[in-house]
Amino acid sequence: MNRTATNEELLRDSVLLPHALTLVEEEAGTISTSRDLIRRLHIVAAKVIHVRLTNELAGVRKEMRQRGIRAEKIDISREEAKAFIAEKLARHIRDITEKLRQQSASK
Repeated sequence: MNRTATNEELLRDSVLLPHALTLVEEEAGTISTSRDLIRRLHIVAAKVIHVRLTNELAGVRKEMRQRGIRAEKIDISREEAKAFIAEKLARHIRDITEKLRQQSASK
């Protein structure tokens, strides 16, 4: 995290990041048997995003332990949850895309 997250943000992340991980796993699983090169590229990207989300979740949990925050029930709508997960995935996709562009431009 680039800035200090609030306790509420940490709780939200600790609840919703596992759902984002599940979504990535399920999507990768649906295309994992394909021999199509583009689909295989999607699987590789999904694995990279999965690792990033796993690391992010580990950071959230560590920060919660350090602050003594216990998991609580949070009130979040289905639409807010979907928007949060979509934004997390989009942020990682943008970052990976930018790194690939930079790498290809440097060659």
